[in-house]
Amino acid sequence: MQYNLILALAASVGLVSAALPKANEYKSLDCSGDLNFGHNAFDLHMVTMDDSTHSVYQAGTAWYLFDGKASDGGRCTGNFLGQVNADTPACLLVDRTSTGQRIRCLCNPLIGIGAGGKNSCDYVS
Repeated sequence: MQYNLILALAASVGLVSAALPKANEYKSLDCSGDLNFGHNAFDLHMVTMDDSTHSVYQAGTAWYLFDGKASDGGRCTGNFLGQVNADTPACLLVDRTSTGQRIRCLCNPLIGIGAGGKNSCDYVS
């Protein structure tokens, strides 16, 4: 009985962590090799791309993409480049967007939803 409970808890923890917002940065162009910076948390909101990052494995939310960042570890700034959707590949090439602009920041629109359905990603300038 106790063994089954432990297995059930381990399985549920695995399912929960798989659904967490994720934005793992890589120096490679295909999200392979050593992790440059890893970001994975239930309350992951804004993720700035390091200047040495060339790809990011994203999952867990419909990220908003921006071409600016206030600083490393800071807020998203600049122009809205688009939103991750079901057709977006999990591995984003940050230097090769359809607009020709570098992705410098990802913002999770599900965090910080306020009145009228607006969230802090909607106030980026």
